[in-house]
Amino acid sequence: MNTGQTMLTMGALILISIIILNFHRTTDEISTSLDFNRFRLEAMSILTSHIEQLSQYFFDEASTDTLNEKQLSDFVAPNLLGYDANDNNIIDDIDDFHGVTVADTGMSGVVYNVNYSVDYVRLQSNRLVHSSTRQYHKRVSIAISDAYNPPLIYRTENNAQIRDTLRVSFVVSYWFYN
Repeated sequence: MNTGQTMLTMGALILISIIILNFHRTTDEISTSLDFNRFRLEAMSILTSHIEQLSQYFFDEASTDTLNEKQLSDFVAPNLLGYDANDNNIIDDIDDFHGVTVADTGMSGVVYNVNYSVDYVRLQSNRLVHSSTRQYHKRVSIAISDAYNPPLIYRTENNAQIRDTLRVSFVVSYWFYN
């Protein structure tokens, strides 16, 4: 083999090495992206399950009597949202979820923290705003995040992984049909 052929062979080996390294780097980035999306999707699925679970509860403990219409004064006061004195830490209506934190495990075995918040809302200038008085509408906010370090659900800022929290809020209203 002459010098030209040796140089050509060395160039080919360097080129193939660069291609292999780029292939492995790209494969690693794709794998990380797939894991990231898988954990976010699993967290969204858990959020959906908790929303569906909430739909089985009454608006308020007073609304369990479905024969009589309820007035605003029948509902729990805004400063008493959460477990009622007679609940024995058993959730029986939507406002009992206020302040509750639940650990939920997805199919992957990852433990997620699910946090609930409940407040009364009213419509003001086409926006839902917090109300410090009883209303016929309650906003339920659910936030979910993982408890791992480094975080599995994150956003990147300045080349650092910052824990991210997925949040969803929806309104539950009291309706009475006569």
